[in-house]
Amino acid sequence: MDVRNGALGVVQHQRPDGGEWALPGTFLHEGETLADAVLRSLSEQVGLRGTRPQQLHVFEDPERDDRGWVLCVAHVVLVLAEDVDPVVASRDDVRVVPVEDAVGQPFDHDVIVRLAVDRVRQDYALHPDPAGLLGESFTLKGLQALHDAVAPQPGPGESRPSIDTFRRYMVGKGLIQPTGEFARKERPGAMGKPAELYRRAGESRDLTDGLGVRPVRKERDRADRPVDDAGPARTFGELGAPNVAPAIQRLVDEVGAQVPVTLTVMPHYVAVRPAGEERVAAYARPQTLSVGLDPDAAVTVTDDHPDFRLERTSAATHHVHVPASALDEAARRQVARAVLEQALARIAGAH
Repeated sequence: MDVRNGALGVVQHQRPDGGEWALPGTFLHEGETLADAVLRSLSEQVGLRGTRPQQLHVFEDPERDDRGWVLCVAHVVLVLAEDVDPVVASRDDVRVVPVEDAVGQPFDHDVIVRLAVDRVRQDYALHPDPAGLLGESFTLKGLQALHDAVAPQPGPGESRPSIDTFRRYMVGKGLIQPTGEFARKERPGAMGKPAELYRRAGESRDLTDGLGVRPVRKERDRADRPVDDAGPARTFGELGAPNVAPAIQRLVDEVGAQVPVTLTVMPHYVAVRPAGEERVAAYARPQTLSVGLDPDAAVTVTDDHPDFRLERTSAATHHVHVPASALDEAARRQVARAVLEQALARIAGAH
């Protein structure tokens, strides 16, 4: 994780048998745990000391390895760029590439990278620094820089949340708490008050409603921002004039007439929930309705309708992004309605 440049990278090593660049990996030794094998492979192959390997996925395709039927239990380990840089500088067989450029690797390593990136981004959208890279205490600015490094790069017309927005959700929602202490100044005699230190709150909370899985926002004037402390409503008509395309508003209200929902205005979107539930089924954004489904269902929908974009948010949930322009055509509107109804039923039936 490169906090200084605000980006995620992938550590690769050059395989001795063919010179290909690949992810570190090893065979499990007798009596060894999976986590120990992960840490050993990092140390032996790329000279890194990792902590907290997180199991990602089991790959069991009999054709995945031409050496025979080899199961792969993929893990993800986060390390800071400052720990990786000295290794890369001293070795020709280790490198770091941006996550977008980690393609053309052997076996199913490209898929592993995509799943790992999705998992890390989902985890950091739900919790403040879940990997504990910042230690027990940290500054708010340092925490935001870390989360910005994990999040996707802002697209055209998008930017990161301001430090005030970040503070409002992290502190205001009780996700982090002040320690009562202050950071040491980096330069003796520097002007200004030292930065306040924070720690994670003891209770685990959900950040999705605060920052979403993509903590970027459309640039717009302050006067155009929706009110983020508005209470829940049943229809878009009760919300006044949220910054959401009329076609999306009509679809949500149409479904809400049959399946009771609550709508909550947030700074970046309107959260759509089944009535009485805390989990969000869909995010109504200015020009997109983002609907959470089971992974298999989301893949099926987007395969059948290429203008509906798929986002592999996590192992449990994928999001289908429905553009407002698609709702002008009756058949696609009907599909979008069915997708939203399925997302609402998925949460309501989870008990």
